[in-house]
Amino acid sequence: MGRGRASGQDPLARLLEYGLVAVLVLAPLPFGAVGPEGRRALELGALLLLLIWLARALRRPTPLPSGLITAGTAGLMLLGMMQLLPLSDGIVSRLSPRSMEIRLASRPAPAELAAESRLLGSDPRELDAPAALSVDPGATASALRTGSALAALLLVATTVAATRGIRLLALALLVSAGLQGLYGVLVLVSGHDQIWHLDKQHYLDSATGTFVNRNHFAGYLAMALACGSGLIVSNAGRQRGRQSARNLLLQWFGSEGSRSLLLLLPLVVGLAGLLASFSRAGIALGLLAVFVTLFAGRGLQGLRVRLVVMLLVLAAATLPLLQIGSDRLVDRYAESTGAVAAPGARGMVWGDTLSIARAFPLCGSGFGTFFAVYPAFRSPDVRLYYPHAHNDLLQALAEGGVAGGLFGLLILIPLLGLVLRTLTGRKGTAAVGFAAGLAAILLHALVDFNFHIPANAATAAILAGGLVGLPWTNRT
Repeated sequence: MGRGRASGQDPLARLLEYGLVAVLVLAPLPFGAVGPEGRRALELGALLLLLIWLARALRRPTPLPSGLITAGTAGLMLLGMMQLLPLSDGIVSRLSPRSMEIRLASRPAPAELAAESRLLGSDPRELDAPAALSVDPGATASALRTGSALAALLLVATTVAATRGIRLLALALLVSAGLQGLYGVLVLVSGHDQIWHLDKQHYLDSATGTFVNRNHFAGYLAMALACGSGLIVSNAGRQRGRQSARNLLLQWFGSEGSRSLLLLLPLVVGLAGLLASFSRAGIALGLLAVFVTLFAGRGLQGLRVRLVVMLLVLAAATLPLLQIGSDRLVDRYAESTGAVAAPGARGMVWGDTLSIARAFPLCGSGFGTFFAVYPAFRSPDVRLYYPHAHNDLLQALAEGGVAGGLFGLLILIPLLGLVLRTLTGRKGTAAVGFAAGLAAILLHALVDFNFHIPANAATAAILAGGLVGLPWTNRT
């Protein structure tokens, strides 16, 4: 469906599109929405969009994700609710013996229990919360609310991509990447280590934009810059057509070309912020995502022009890094092996996370409970505080068990196939950026916890919905 037609006949789809733009730009601003206020605002915004989506669905046919993705998403939601259900001790003992062990270990010794009974005049165990599969039902309830918001954004993005396309979403991400990169670099070079009005506590030597953690800042930029690059290449392809080199040069410096050149500015600034983050995996995956977007899906057509543009953009983006100190980035990559394999490093945490998965094999310890259960499984050499496993897939397996892993695969396998097919250009050049950005954040999830940062998880859900909803015949 064309944009003009959709605009005139489907005002709710246009409203949904603007809502997604707001989520993409605003969600990162309150520290990546990791705090209670930011997370609550994101969840309420997703709920509002879902209500608008439902109102539209009652009036006209509405595209949905594939059956496997829908089943996997619904399964994860149901599993989260099951982890919260009050169950008898016998059922919890059968489904999750370790959860029952933890519950029993928290009860007083028999002598203390008898003393409490005499004081209360009743059995104090009657005051305990009902047994549940989750070791921390409150944390699981919070994770379930955020997960429901992500599912809503996936649905909305699917409909928006099918009816309105993805160009406005890509533009919003490109502008947001430029703003985030500019803010991050300015804070770093100014020496005023603050995010908004609050002093930075961590990563004082790195650009973090409005995020607390440089890796999550880089993860967001990797997605946003890839989508923005897809939009730029798509615009250039529309403009170029079969024009001669002379006419192409004139067009680039005409009114249409000026707009295309203007889009390069936030790309350069965003890349500068990415490099100044000093996030090893984030920089590598972000640059790879942009590179793939610029060169995938169009074959050799305009290859020389794209190479020149890429080199010029990278050269401009490295200028702030040269002032800050490029040697620091080299040193960061030299330390990469130690960050994973050294005693007490992430590799050991991953092994501990597998131990959690083995202890809670069927239904997991409960979504959102890693921080609560990990101390009991932490290796002696791990001295740092790890609220997350720094591997979202392993953490999902520990918190959701085999059931959560199977439901996750129902989502992941179709998405990976969709990403690979989209990279060939079969959904248009702009969609290549969505695919490359989604691939970057999925790979980053193997060494970090971007999917536990609400702003980044919401962006990934919108990219996934965009890829699902965009028709294969769409070439923009």
